[in-house]
Amino acid sequence: MKSNHKLEKPIHTSYTLHLIDETRRPFILICPGGGYTHLAYEKEGLAIQTWLNEAGYHTGILTYQVQNIHYKTLLSDIEKIMSELRSHPALKQIFVLGFSAGAHVAGLIGSKISPRPDGLLLAYPVVSFIEPFSHRGSWQNLLGETASFELRSQFSLERIVDENTPPCFIWHTITDQAVPVENSLCLVAALKAKQVSVECHLFPEGRHGLGILPEVPHLLQWQGLAENWLKERQSQNECD
Repeated sequence: MKSNHKLEKPIHTSYTLHLIDETRRPFILICPGGGYTHLAYEKEGLAIQTWLNEAGYHTGILTYQVQNIHYKTLLSDIEKIMSELRSHPALKQIFVLGFSAGAHVAGLIGSKISPRPDGLLLAYPVVSFIEPFSHRGSWQNLLGETASFELRSQFSLERIVDENTPPCFIWHTITDQAVPVENSLCLVAALKAKQVSVECHLFPEGRHGLGILPEVPHLLQWQGLAENWLKERQSQNECD
């Protein structure tokens, strides 16, 4: 498949919507990673969409701004998108699945805007913009190279989750050298402190950014774990 510059390096924030049929179903908004410099649109977008469609979910892919980012505009655009999705008659519940920096976007959706989704799935997430575990490239690309400690704190997920943050499913590898596993660990601690339901899976091996690539077969079980978590969330939401 050829590279699509507009999808891998979008200058505006938008989304695609893929309904597998006319049935009202749960929906998953997919946020590819890429360090806020590009989007891994095929590996963490299209490939993930195919899996989730086959699992019975309506899906969409968020193509969020990664060039000359205006973070206030980014949040405003995403808030409009979430409002549109909430009003769509075919979407039963809304979940957001993000990878790496896309998981940071998902975390912002679950913590900084309204309406919030019904659950978050975060794969090897960028969480903290504060040392010692911050992903410098992500915060510099999103907020600017001279962003203050105060501003970075306002975008560090472990500092902004609250009691209204939706339940989370998180997975990471211990050997991730690009985004340290401590990002997930500090987020789990923050969610626990706010009494937010969280399920976290840590795997002993695997480089950053594998998605559903079969490079480490042991990791692929995260898909089944995620599907089970989604089914549990759906049943609980229907009972609420």
